[in-house]
Amino acid sequence: MDSIFGGALLVFAATGLAILGLLAARKMFDLQKLRESHEVGGYLLSVVGTLYAVLLGLIVVDAMAKFQTARTVTEEEANNLADVFVLAASLPKEMCNHIRKDCIDYTNQVIKSEWAKMDKGEVDVEARRIIVHMNVELSSFEPQTENQKAIYPLLLGAASDVWHTRRERTNFAIHGPPVVEWVSLVIGSIITVFFTYFFNSEHFKIQVVMTSMVALLISLNLYLFLLFSYPFSGDVCVGADPFEVDLMIFQHRFSDRSGAPAVED
Repeated sequence: MDSIFGGALLVFAATGLAILGLLAARKMFDLQKLRESHEVGGYLLSVVGTLYAVLLGLIVVDAMAKFQTARTVTEEEANNLADVFVLAASLPKEMCNHIRKDCIDYTNQVIKSEWAKMDKGEVDVEARRIIVHMNVELSSFEPQTENQKAIYPLLLGAASDVWHTRRERTNFAIHGPPVVEWVSLVIGSIITVFFTYFFNSEHFKIQVVMTSMVALLISLNLYLFLLFSYPFSGDVCVGADPFEVDLMIFQHRFSDRSGAPAVED
């Protein structure tokens, strides 16, 4: 449902159901009694509509903020991984190659496997194993030279940040909005639309149009909530672009000033 087609289907289906509900209400209720309840119904609709609009607006804004946070966390993870790759030049040759190989393997695993799994709310176990192995290997290293002693805290901090930002990213992929939130939104939308039935306009077609617009506006906001609540799935999602940039950097053969070679492709 978090695709463009699914969203269009949701919006049109909700609008169609709202119109069918209006037609059914016209047959169920006495039109004269509906006219007599206009004043009370108008006040209540104003209260219900305002309360639901505030609730829906806050939840949609919160979902959009989480989507942006997921994008920022992904970029931070990729940036920290690039820092590990560059700072590894201060390590002994063999360990430098091991760490850089872990960086390349992790990036490949995230791009080729984990991103597709996150669309289903899953994470890649192999990618997690690689990053844990890299942190363990760095934690057990004992710096010897003055250069290593100066660089090592930065390197260890960058590797730790990769692990922390990875956990944040995967939490966004696994955990969506709670069920009670969805229930509140759906029930609220039904009640709000249902309140528009308690009016008897002399021009029925105009009432149909007004009810349709209310249902359309509510369903569009629900679709936005659905779209941004799952930042790593659907047609609008956080992409793996930062990791693809990392991979291009990693696979480029270079030698830094310390003479530590890059890992072969």
